[in-house]
Amino acid sequence: MTIKPLTVPARRAETVAASPPLPLVALHSSASTGGQWKALAARLDGARPVFTPDLPGYGRAAFRDGKAPGEPSLAADSAAVLRGVGSEVPAFHLVGHSYGGAVAMKIALDHPRRVASLTLIEPVLFHLLPLAGGREDKRLYRGILGIRDRLRGAVAAGWPAHGMAAFVDFWNGAGSWDGIDCEQRRHLAAQAPAVLRNFAALFAECWPAAAVARLEIPLLTIAGGCSPTVARQVSDRILDAATDITAARVFGAGHMAPLTHAGTVNALIVRHLHLAEAAEGPARQGVSFRHRVAAA
Repeated sequence: MTIKPLTVPARRAETVAASPPLPLVALHSSASTGGQWKALAARLDGARPVFTPDLPGYGRAAFRDGKAPGEPSLAADSAAVLRGVGSEVPAFHLVGHSYGGAVAMKIALDHPRRVASLTLIEPVLFHLLPLAGGREDKRLYRGILGIRDRLRGAVAAGWPAHGMAAFVDFWNGAGSWDGIDCEQRRHLAAQAPAVLRNFAALFAECWPAAAVARLEIPLLTIAGGCSPTVARQVSDRILDAATDITAARVFGAGHMAPLTHAGTVNALIVRHLHLAEAAEGPARQGVSFRHRVAAA
């Protein structure tokens, strides 16, 4: 695989499509809200409609009295997103980060005709690891199960903050929990049950990586160069399975790159939208995105 350097233009590219640009739907990570995409919406600056819904259990979609309806699943969360977008929006670009990336993939697999392009930023599709069968895949899978178990045990014991400390430090580096203020810790601790539901939804999936190859959608994956190995491994499994894909690695960034390296990540997303819209006609005639790997 050849890695080609990519220069991302600083200014926003002009709209290349004659028809109105399609809307963008952006899905946030666990323990976050749609507010994490404020910089992306500002970057687009009204060039297209932007939907940044709160996923079930978070923000305005928090469960009433802490009680969640039904069993957790990616299908249920993707259905909630589509209800919010509405049937009057037949097609849209889709971006997802972390758990939002897993929900975005579910939407693309189940409703491919509605998704004009797909951008996945370290989607946490952990079930792909044991299916890959490699020793390292299985080791990483056991490790993320350990994080889930620590959080579940802490919630059961009435100490959700302890579990969320392990969760936050795993994704952001040791000491990250100690570096945030007490109010933010209380807020994150209150989200522990929703995070556990996300884990349950992820581990309930069983579709193989080969399903990605059937997607006829321009696909971009973005990973941080300093992210936990498990996140990069899942992204690599998607990269290996896909037929049409662009991959970008943001050097110096971690799992929360959409926040810590928003400028670079958002430039990559906007570039992907424009390329997908520009290639809408030619792409049906055999234009391929396969393994055009970008280094940012």
